[in-house]
Amino acid sequence: MKKIVLTSLVAVFTAASASAADYFVGGAVGLNLNDEHTNVMGIAPEVGWKYNDNWDFGIGAGFMYNGDYLVDTDRYEYGVDLFARYKVAQWGNFKLLLKGTVGADFATYSSDMDAIDGETSIALGASIAPMVTYDVSEAFTLYANLNFMGISAGYTFENEDLEIDDGWNIGLFGDSANVLNTGSFQIGFLYNF
Repeated sequence: MKKIVLTSLVAVFTAASASAADYFVGGAVGLNLNDEHTNVMGIAPEVGWKYNDNWDFGIGAGFMYNGDYLVDTDRYEYGVDLFARYKVAQWGNFKLLLKGTVGADFATYSSDMDAIDGETSIALGASIAPMVTYDVSEAFTLYANLNFMGISAGYTFENEDLEIDDGWNIGLFGDSANVLNTGSFQIGFLYNF
């Protein structure tokens, strides 16, 4: 009986490791460097699957802290999204990709103002933005999300205390002035199995 169980476990782990060859884990970090009275830090872990040489699919999470010292308010942002990435072009180890995401975002406020302390805003959104990658090795990839340009659509739910109305927003955006603001220019890595 022990031999059957041991043989079964070896077979399962061998099959799992063989099919794991097309998976990746990683994430990005962001830091807002251009405003003296705010402090913005974020992290965005992700896990995904390489469908083929052109397509990747995955799920990601985002966690961001935004502190504004002029109004003594902290905002904690968090969310989850599904994504697909498509390779547009490749030059050696460099690739240009388009990343499409669909997800939900939440923001909870901590403030000395009782009206907004503990309040949470909710938004659903979708976007397409470019990103660049560089394959350091077969197992390790560096990337940069170029979130300062793209197209987006979203729906925000009403919150009277935060003075947020229900509504849709759809737009094409580009902000070359903030290229070095890593809140919009997230740098990350992927480990490819």
